[in-house]
Amino acid sequence: MSTLKVLLMAYECSPYRGSEWAVGWGRLLQAARVAETHVITGEENFHALERARGEGLLPENVHFYTPEPDAKLRARDPHAGMFAYHYGAYQHWQQLAFPLAESLHREHGFDVVHQVTVNTFREPSYAWQLEAPFVWGPVGGSQNFPLAFLPMLPAKEAAKELVRAGVNHLSLRLKPRVRAAAHKASIVFASNSTNAQDYRKAWGREIECLLETGLAEVNEPDRTRFEQRAAGASGPLKILWSGELQTRKALPVLLRALVCVKQPFQLTVLGDGPMRPLWESEAATLGLADRVTFCGRLPFPEAVAAMQKAELFCFTSLRDTSGNVVLEALAAGVPVVCFDHQGAGDMVSNACGVKIAVTTPTRSIQQWAQTIDSLAQEGERLLALSRETTAQARKFLWSANGDRINAVYRELARVRP
Repeated sequence: MSTLKVLLMAYECSPYRGSEWAVGWGRLLQAARVAETHVITGEENFHALERARGEGLLPENVHFYTPEPDAKLRARDPHAGMFAYHYGAYQHWQQLAFPLAESLHREHGFDVVHQVTVNTFREPSYAWQLEAPFVWGPVGGSQNFPLAFLPMLPAKEAAKELVRAGVNHLSLRLKPRVRAAAHKASIVFASNSTNAQDYRKAWGREIECLLETGLAEVNEPDRTRFEQRAAGASGPLKILWSGELQTRKALPVLLRALVCVKQPFQLTVLGDGPMRPLWESEAATLGLADRVTFCGRLPFPEAVAAMQKAELFCFTSLRDTSGNVVLEALAAGVPVVCFDHQGAGDMVSNACGVKIAVTTPTRSIQQWAQTIDSLAQEGERLLALSRETTAQARKFLWSANGDRINAVYRELARVRP
């Protein structure tokens, strides 16, 4: 039986970083379980993979490459923001990477080509043009900020969200490379159910839903704090919020809800970003300064410790493909309160958390307040939710995710296990 050969287009791929880099790395490890895996990645990540090989982290059947860099790529402004990131350096890198992919395909004859990262539908690689089955995704990015919540944003940020929604609409339907990749792909995976619905409507084809990220392992956590509260222990409810302090993460939804919470609570906010000064000021104006602590971006061990102390995790994001921190909370045994939409709505079940309807700011904030107040008083319910978190988290293990995509590789290459 011939060896299955797979080419991954993974602009971001590193075992040393989270987010997109972790997605690329996770996909690499899963592909290497069943195939000789070739990876085309960005220059910085090429050096990260060299380091990983030296440290024994990289499987022996993985080979990695990067296009020859040029001045235009090196000139990318690291502070230009995600819009410039996607439409500038990333697009340019794709143009550099395709000739390399063509050369490698002539040499190795890949059974499957898989576009992995970056996780956005707007910039598919050119690799769908190769004479090999093309897998695209899981891919996200089509979800938009709810229109009813735009008045909560500064005017400039609201305008950006409106422009982004317009660009999404046009790109899905009119951008030639997007439509060509969607048509040529043997299978398209969408990162969440919102993306899947958008792609089916725009591209008129079947789309499979599969989260783009995952967990390496899930162990049973210590639930002593939940058991003590269920047994009648008092004290403020320990709430955790974690993420980039950007407008789409919508921390003010939680801050304004907490004003209406009657039960004692203590909120810890992890992360940093451009909205931190404004949101710290809002917390003080709302009279929450003594009950809300902004800790900034903590070293990973300290962030893990904070999660292990939390009794409730609140994920207020109003625009997110997924939210890896939601999975981390579930794996730590912490019940999640989130909006019932996009990736979070897919990841959290009613057995392990509470999902808030996306209606209007006033109604949603009221529901957030009522939910937190209720959970603070119902220790047995909080414990019951905690007991279901790890079962839910295991649905999103990288191994399960990899099993599905590896099966697709075999099917497309007509290789049977």
